[in-house]
Amino acid sequence: MKDNRVQPEESGAKRLFGTAAIMALIITVSKLLGLVRDRAIAGAYGTTEAAQAYTIASKLPINIFDLVIGGVVTAAFVPTFSALIVKNDRKKAMSFANSYVNLILIITAVISALGIAFSPFLVRLLAPEASESVLDLASRLTKIMFPMIMFTGLAFSFVGILQSLGEFRIPALISLVSNSIMVIYLYSLNRFFGIFGLAVAMLLGWASQAFVQTPKLYRLGYRYSPRLDLRSPEIKSALLSAIPILIGTWTQPFCSLVNTVFVSGMNGGRAISAIDYANKLYIIIVGIFSFVATNLLFPYMSRANAAGRRDEARKMTAVSIKILVFIIAPIAVGIAILAEPFCALIYQHGEFTAADTALTAEALRCYAVGMLFMAVNEVLVKMFFADKRTVIPMISSLASIAVNITAVVTLHSYIGVGGIALISGLATGVSCLINYIVMRRGGRLFSVRDGIDLLRSLLCAAAMGAAVWGVKSALEGKNSVVMLAACAAAGAAVYGVLATVTRSDEVSLFVNKILKKESAGK
Repeated sequence: MKDNRVQPEESGAKRLFGTAAIMALIITVSKLLGLVRDRAIAGAYGTTEAAQAYTIASKLPINIFDLVIGGVVTAAFVPTFSALIVKNDRKKAMSFANSYVNLILIITAVISALGIAFSPFLVRLLAPEASESVLDLASRLTKIMFPMIMFTGLAFSFVGILQSLGEFRIPALISLVSNSIMVIYLYSLNRFFGIFGLAVAMLLGWASQAFVQTPKLYRLGYRYSPRLDLRSPEIKSALLSAIPILIGTWTQPFCSLVNTVFVSGMNGGRAISAIDYANKLYIIIVGIFSFVATNLLFPYMSRANAAGRRDEARKMTAVSIKILVFIIAPIAVGIAILAEPFCALIYQHGEFTAADTALTAEALRCYAVGMLFMAVNEVLVKMFFADKRTVIPMISSLASIAVNITAVVTLHSYIGVGGIALISGLATGVSCLINYIVMRRGGRLFSVRDGIDLLRSLLCAAAMGAAVWGVKSALEGKNSVVMLAACAAAGAAVYGVLATVTRSDEVSLFVNKILKKESAGK
């Protein structure tokens, strides 16, 4: 007689897949709303002085947060909190959570106060070649936005608690809420309050990311208290791992800051906004998939490592990387080929001109080179953090930063905005390669079959690129919407057929899931 009972492993895998699907949907909607936000900002301000000042002012608190504390908030918290949950010591876990939240609040309050006090100096440090009028406006906007750091620290702390307790949907919603606030402002109040109102809307949006999580935290048993026990072994463990974790996450924010410094005087100052628009598209496209993979898997890998199931964590890492490569490789190829019509569709209206489109597309085309590196590196770094091996990501991050600084300082006068974006992508590749080599020394990460699957995905993406290039050439001069639609349809068809014919494991996985759902519904 057939045993129809669902095995624990199968049930867990189904729940994981279902959660990933829900997260992907929420994050996709959030990222699309982010595109609406960026399109509205581009239409209202283009690459004018107001846009340049807003770019500088918004980058400062976000990047300083990322450099000073950002990567630590969840990465240092989750493994320690998860270990306490695995040991069924929930009371101690919640006590540790309160001490951690209060510590983050104190640190971010100090950073915010210093940022407001030294904003004139900071904006000149970030954009030394910007005009005086841009720097003056940026300084005033920065003072409005710097408290974002406190709300961001609080929001990321809450994310760590929720994800460790198995709740992923609410953390995935936080960007949707903040983007909604900014979109509402841009389409209703921007004409009355202008760029200063936009700064306030951004501050309120980031504040909402913390507060929207509180009802779920309460239902899961978290109760805030002003407790701060710096002598607890859990806090000491988190603090000991903080510095290498922090440095291990520096690659993206540091490269972004370096880029801003060196493009601040290019193209009459317009390049500083253009590269920011391109970087936002780059982060949105990669983030839809890598965010799901890393934020869903990090608590899972932390619990697996805490329970001694390291082989299970490594297997999940390999599967995640294969799926990310399968999805992002064709997207990166498509973006590299279609950067200009894509930027025109997203941004070109109002104050955003065709010249702005060309400049932004130049940067985006080069950023596309780093998409795969960024996605894979995110998974590898989180795997190291989950296993509390924090030194390796620190070393790889420092190496990539050194490559980025050396190349940009040496070549920025010759390569323009696109070359600087390309260097950032290649610097991320350096970090990714180092992390992979070290992880492989601890045991094989990919089997021969996995290697074949990865190569298959890359070859299918290259063939798809040839088809997209052909369609684009045939439709040159046509409406950008028509061209993009035709290229996307041709690319998806070619990639899907090739992946199916070559029997891609990733296609088989998705097909099997769909068939199982259909069978369950009958």
